[in-house]
Amino acid sequence: MTQLGKLEKIDVRKVWEHEARDFSAWLVKPENLELLSEQIGIDIEPTGTEIGVGRFRIDILAEEPRTGHKIIIENQLEATNHDHLGKVITYAAGLDAKYLIWIVKDVLPEHLKAIEWLNEHLDDEIRCFLIKIEVWQIGDSKPAPKFEVISVKNDWAATLKSTSVGGDVSSTKLRQREYWQNLCGYIRSKDQQIKLHTPAPQHWLNFSMGNSISHIALTIHTQKQRLGCELYISNDKVLFSYLNDNYQQIKAELGEEFSWFEGKVAAGLGIYKTVPDVFDDSKQEAYFEWMYTKVLLFKKVFSPYVSKYREESK
Repeated sequence: MTQLGKLEKIDVRKVWEHEARDFSAWLVKPENLELLSEQIGIDIEPTGTEIGVGRFRIDILAEEPRTGHKIIIENQLEATNHDHLGKVITYAAGLDAKYLIWIVKDVLPEHLKAIEWLNEHLDDEIRCFLIKIEVWQIGDSKPAPKFEVISVKNDWAATLKSTSVGGDVSSTKLRQREYWQNLCGYIRSKDQQIKLHTPAPQHWLNFSMGNSISHIALTIHTQKQRLGCELYISNDKVLFSYLNDNYQQIKAELGEEFSWFEGKVAAGLGIYKTVPDVFDDSKQEAYFEWMYTKVLLFKKVFSPYVSKYREESK
């Protein structure tokens, strides 16, 4: 019979002695922000650390790459207190942030209540995350971090609220979230290794490429009745040009035509499939299979290009 180890909780201060110098420096690395991103269902692209806002400095400033929405991350390797709560609110107001992430060692009831109140009363587009950081170990294994979401805006309730006011648009968002939930269930039944983000009421679902400059996005367009799989480059026009220079080779590797897109900041390329109805339940499994295979194809084709580009850019 296989012997099992015992999980032991480690004091976070034994792993990260200093919040800014140690924990923030660890968290801002792409692979660690990806761990946080998976827990809250939001892609996080760092833009800076220790950014000044008036007399204060933000631990980590980031943005959601597809929308450009600002994300503030405040770290506190101790129990929540009024000082840090005030900083979170100050940063959000000063930068018009949409996502407020407060990572702490322990949560006091009064501060949990404060975050819950903010999530209930702020605009539906603004989300406050109260997250507990823990470190666990089995025997002599390496310590492993664990993010636990303590409080967040109830997206489902927020979407229902906007549905009663906004009509068809919000109803579509409800269906979008259900679609992504069903797709994630389909993918998980076939593939236990692929990383899945938390489905949200929006027209895209992102998949990590293991780097901070690009990711894969599945899309559903209800007006055009179109499914899509995109390589999304959030803020690197040089990478976009690099891929453009390899157009013929990429086309051969993908095995079909694709379309380029370019905005002021973001750019990329995509493969699209027009269908009678993106929400047709009778065709859902076929749509899901198309999307799943395209994600695997994009990972296979584009990972080497991005890796080579990053190596040559050093």
